[in-house]
Amino acid sequence: MSHYYENDPNLDRTETPFTFELNGQSFRVLSSDGVFSKDRLDTGTRILCEYIVEHRAADLGENVLDLGCGIGVIGVILSRFHPCKITGIDPNAQACHLARENYAANHVDGTIMEADHINDALYDSIVLNPPIRTGKTVIYSLFAQAYDHLKEGGTLYIVIRKQHGAQSAVDYLESLGFEVERPLREKGFWVLEAVK
Repeated sequence: MSHYYENDPNLDRTETPFTFELNGQSFRVLSSDGVFSKDRLDTGTRILCEYIVEHRAADLGENVLDLGCGIGVIGVILSRFHPCKITGIDPNAQACHLARENYAANHVDGTIMEADHINDALYDSIVLNPPIRTGKTVIYSLFAQAYDHLKEGGTLYIVIRKQHGAQSAVDYLESLGFEVERPLREKGFWVLEAVK
């Protein structure tokens, strides 16, 4: 069975818009079948973005990576509140196509790359809503890659459900060398800040 973190060429590619509001701003993005949260802003992404916008936007730096960007919602939101260069990476070709359209429509200064790994660049901040369905091996690989591709003093922002292994994620992040804090718990989700 396919999931949103891989390509399925048999899915309907009809693009449909959805809208949402966050921190007093209205957003419109295009979506389709075969992508994560295809018809709404999911709760985890909303909680993570609201936290960053309200408390950390000024700390994001100039170069931000949206790891596992999907249709580009996080980049669209963060660029509205903080001028920065966004790089989105995702292995799903349809999601990347939509992310490019959504970046253009929302005037995001950004680049989308279809890949299952981080490029060679270094980033001031990395934002991740982990693709839980892929399993711990893939998710922990993303954590390790994030550590390698953050600038010294940079921060990895993560949202993860407590029941999906949030405490184990904290332990693994600390084993990589991150200093981890949990500044927010909401609706069963933990927001983690992991500083290199």
